[in-house]
Amino acid sequence: MKLSEISQIIDGKLFGDDAEISSFCSDSRECQKNALFFALKGEKTDGHNFVKEVYRIGGFAVVSHEIRGASHVIVKDVHASLMNLAAWKVRKAFKIAITGSNGKTTTKNLIASLLGNHGNVCRSVGNFNTDVGISLSILNGPENPKYCVVEIGARFQGDVGKVAKIFVPDLSVITSVGSSHSSLMDVVREKSSISDYTKRFVIYDGNELLKRRINGKGRIFKKHVCAVEYKGLNTFAKIGKDEVKLNGVWGKGQIKDLELALSVMDELKLKWGLRDLKNLSLPEGRMCFKRIADYTLVDDTYNANLESLENVAKAAFDLRGRGVVWILAPMKEIKIEGLNVKLMNIFNQFRPRDVFTVGEKFYPFGRAYSIEKITKILKPNDIMIVKGSRAYKMEKVLEEIGETLNG
Repeated sequence: MKLSEISQIIDGKLFGDDAEISSFCSDSRECQKNALFFALKGEKTDGHNFVKEVYRIGGFAVVSHEIRGASHVIVKDVHASLMNLAAWKVRKAFKIAITGSNGKTTTKNLIASLLGNHGNVCRSVGNFNTDVGISLSILNGPENPKYCVVEIGARFQGDVGKVAKIFVPDLSVITSVGSSHSSLMDVVREKSSISDYTKRFVIYDGNELLKRRINGKGRIFKKHVCAVEYKGLNTFAKIGKDEVKLNGVWGKGQIKDLELALSVMDELKLKWGLRDLKNLSLPEGRMCFKRIADYTLVDDTYNANLESLENVAKAAFDLRGRGVVWILAPMKEIKIEGLNVKLMNIFNQFRPRDVFTVGEKFYPFGRAYSIEKITKILKPNDIMIVKGSRAYKMEKVLEEIGETLNG
């Protein structure tokens, strides 16, 4: 894409010579030669302060005021220009947006994988689910996509609507409404707001609170999986009379994500078969069961809330004949009535042999974590679940345990 073309699309003014743009970024440290840098203003930093660094490596910039150097485009609002350029790129694609308290990334990846058999797919990368992350994913994605699949996250009230209003999805999916970010917003109201900007319909799980808010656009997902069995550390799902192997241990939540993805295919009247499901895997950091020495270590460090704790606890519990140990950090941004009672209900239902906690007091059970305590109580074939909100950097605990057990 030419810099002059971009300037016209975002209603900007080009200063300097025209150039061919090869990639897009908003972090100067990630810019390469011929990249277009969007100088965004954040709470702590202003991207305009780093434009000259971008120039030095052979990049170009979209700015709100002139900065002498390489060619650049001046616009009124850099942030809006980034989103508008991304929306323009996928204007002809069939757009699918996914939001919800849990399972967004898994559902997005499954939908994109299935759609890949029917045309070129552009998807948001990893867990980039903010307006900036989605926009950059689209701009750095394939040209002329037939489908565009993005996940939309929310930290504050209005985040979902802000993104959906720009990209205007043809079809949306609400994976769930739960405790995640409940201290910051009305979760049902926030997730259901995606229906206000969705052209056709919203696939969801039948939640009555959502049903009242999605303006008659709701389609309850269809159940395809009639049974699930674990063999080793793989999941075998029975669909009709046939069985398909899914890589890793898929819990009830991940199976639901698969059902949502298959329902999207059904609603779009696109064919899929068991061969399309073979060897599907979960995203990194989402319930990844790995054998280390004589033990199984579960990386579920992406985040933590009541629903995701129950999901991984049940999956470990269902691997019969193994002791289970939880290593947990607090759940952030959760505000619900009777939290301790709900936590105790999960504990009593799945009865781990031991629980260790990291950080400040949060759980009504467990004792302070140390690697020495862990190694003293472990027995062969034990399962260790490592989980907590991202602020607690539980990946470091995971790494410490792995290094110790590997000796």
